[in-house]
Amino acid sequence: MLALLLVSLGIITVDGSIPRVGRENPTWVPTFLQATLNQTRRLLLGLASPVYAVAEAPYQIAGFIHDVTADRADLLEQRDRLSERLLLLEQRQQRFDYLQQENTRLRQLLGSGAQLPSQVTIAEIVGVSPNPQRDELLLDKGSDDGVAPGQAVLDAQGVFGQVVEVAASTSWVLLITDRNHAMPVRNSRTGVRMIAAGTGLLDTLILEDLPASTDIQEGDLIETSGLGGRFPMGYPVGTVATLGSVQDTPYLSASLKPKAALSKVGHVLIVAEAAVDAAPTQPTATRAEGQSSPSTSAGES
Repeated sequence: MLALLLVSLGIITVDGSIPRVGRENPTWVPTFLQATLNQTRRLLLGLASPVYAVAEAPYQIAGFIHDVTADRADLLEQRDRLSERLLLLEQRQQRFDYLQQENTRLRQLLGSGAQLPSQVTIAEIVGVSPNPQRDELLLDKGSDDGVAPGQAVLDAQGVFGQVVEVAASTSWVLLITDRNHAMPVRNSRTGVRMIAAGTGLLDTLILEDLPASTDIQEGDLIETSGLGGRFPMGYPVGTVATLGSVQDTPYLSASLKPKAALSKVGHVLIVAEAAVDAAPTQPTATRAEGQSSPSTSAGES
């Protein structure tokens, strides 16, 4: 240790004895002693580099761990913010697509009262109904957040369901595929109004009492009609998956594939403007007899 100290002092002394002008002169040639000491200094600095690295390692490791932890927390927070923003943008896009179709088909409808809902609430799905006969999900928003029975529930792709029961901090949403749910809809291509009803299957809806003369095709987009006062007009409900005739009747059988990701989505939008009066409405008249339950108020008239 003492030897290294003496060598360092010697190098400092020789280095300080070199004239400044000499260093700036490109033609200046160091003496043999100066050249030797310069090489020795470079050698010592090279030998000391591992010591510096070892001494700095704990600080670098601690900084790396802190950065990784902080980055993960920031990324998770950013993911949640972007997920909520994407949900809002997808909801607005649905309305914009609808307005564009309306502008092409009937320009005068642009002056109608169909507007983008001014207030929506983002809710997370936190539970599933234990009753296998009911397609209901529990949300983490309730009356304290402005949620009320009858409000429409959407996801990023289309209509999800509607609120049927509300507590202070939670609420139950009835899916559009529930057997006791029906809603007024229309064909976005032709404007023909009809009723879409649930079947109890998450991937299937049916169109009820569809006359055989109805202009409908496989692949047609079925959207909310705005009638009944619960679902805003122009939101996607599903696409026509199958068509067929009902034997010995003047009706067609038609099934829809829901647009909403009913079994996959984690967050939904509750449309505040879709709230209705406190008195529940009766199930749609086209529902089969005997399918009544406390939640049958979900069907629109």
